[in-house]
Amino acid sequence: MPQFPMVRWAALLWGFATFWPVGLNYTAFVALVAAMLWQGDLRARFEQLRQQPNWWPSLLFLGWGGLILLLGPRYAETASNALHALRIVLMLWLVLALTAEEAVWAVRGFVLGLVVSLLLVGLHLLVGLPPSLVWDSIVRYGGNKSLANAVLMALAAVSGLLVAPWLTGRARVAAIALSLGALGVLLTTLYSRTAWLIVLVAAAAGVLHQLRAQRQRQLLALAVAVALTLSIGLLTPGVKDRLVLGVDEIVSAHQGEAVGIGSSWGIRYRLYEKTLDMIHERPLTGWGIGAWNDQWRQRVDATLAVSNMPHNDFLWMGAQAGVPGALLLLLMVAAGLPRAWQRHDLSGRLGVVALLTLLVALATNSALRDASIGLALWFVVLVWQRLSTEPSERWTQALAAPRRDAALA
Repeated sequence: MPQFPMVRWAALLWGFATFWPVGLNYTAFVALVAAMLWQGDLRARFEQLRQQPNWWPSLLFLGWGGLILLLGPRYAETASNALHALRIVLMLWLVLALTAEEAVWAVRGFVLGLVVSLLLVGLHLLVGLPPSLVWDSIVRYGGNKSLANAVLMALAAVSGLLVAPWLTGRARVAAIALSLGALGVLLTTLYSRTAWLIVLVAAAAGVLHQLRAQRQRQLLALAVAVALTLSIGLLTPGVKDRLVLGVDEIVSAHQGEAVGIGSSWGIRYRLYEKTLDMIHERPLTGWGIGAWNDQWRQRVDATLAVSNMPHNDFLWMGAQAGVPGALLLLLMVAAGLPRAWQRHDLSGRLGVVALLTLLVALATNSALRDASIGLALWFVVLVWQRLSTEPSERWTQALAAPRRDAALA
C-alpha cells in the first residue's frame, strides 16, 4: 500500500492531541478523515480493514444498533447517542486502516504529547501554572478529560517499561525516564484510582505475556509487580485517601443512604444498580437508543438526575440495546485480544496491555461514550492493536533499534 504524507501528519496530530482538550481531538479526527479521502488508497485500506478481527463485530454492532434505532422509540438523546456509537465505529475503521508506518507516526505524536505534558506537570509543581483550559486537565485532577490523561499516563508508563528492554543506549534510558515520569504524575498530580488499577492490571498482563513459558519466574515476577504497584498506590496519600473515601461511599450507598452528586464510587453504585434494573426489565432489545437518560431521571431524585451516562459503556449499551448490544460492544472492542495474546513478541504484548487498559476503563467509566475520554484512549488503544496485527516487527525500527525477542528467536 502506498504511503501518503498527509495521512502520516494527521495521525501524528491525533497522537499528540490525545492529552489536550477535546476540541483538538475532534480536529485531528476530521483531519485524518480528510487526509484519507484526499490522498489515501481507499480500496487497499478497505481490504486491510477487512482482515482485522474487529471488522465483522463492528458490522454486527452497527447492524443491531441500527435495528434498535429503527424499531425503538425516540428520546431527546437518541440522535446524540446514535452519533456517539457511529463515531466509535468510525474511529475503529480509521485507525485499523492505517498502514504500519502511519501508526508509528501516531505513536510518535503520542510520545511528543507525553513529553510536553510531563514538562508542564514539572513546571506546575515548581512554580504553579495559572488556570487554563489548555493544560488544566494535565496539571490538576478533575473532570473526565483529566481522568483520560491519567489513564493515558498509566498506559504510557506500562508500555514504556515493556518497550525499554527492546531498546539500546539513549533510547532505552528515554523510555524508562518517560515511564517513571508518567508514574510520577499519577503520584503527584492525577490521583486516579482507575489509573492505578490499570497500572496493576496492565503490568500483570505484561509480565504474564513475557514469561508465559516460564511458570515459576512468571508467578514470582507477577507477585513482585502486584505488590509493588499496590504498595505505591496505597502508600501515596492522594491515592490512599481516595480509596478509603470510595469504600466508604460504596458502603453508604449499599446501606441505602442518600448519594450526593459529588460522590464518585457512591454514585457509581447507584448508577450500576439502576442501569442493571433497566436491563433486567428489557433484556433483549433494551429501552431504545438514547433511553438511558430518560429512564435514569425516572428512577432517581433531582439531585442525581443531572448524570448523563452510567460510567460503564457495557451497561450503557445494555440498557439501550439489550444484552445483545452489550455483548456485541464487548466483542467489537476485545476482538483483537486473542490474536495479540497468541503472539510471543513485543507487538502482541503491547496489544494485550492496551486492550486490557480499555476494558478496565470501559467497566469503570464511559471510556467510549464520553468523547473527552474516547477520542484519546480509543485512538491510542487502536494504534497499539493495529501494530499488534502487523505480521513483522519491522515497525519497531521506526522507534529505535530493536533487540530480537527471545521467544521469537
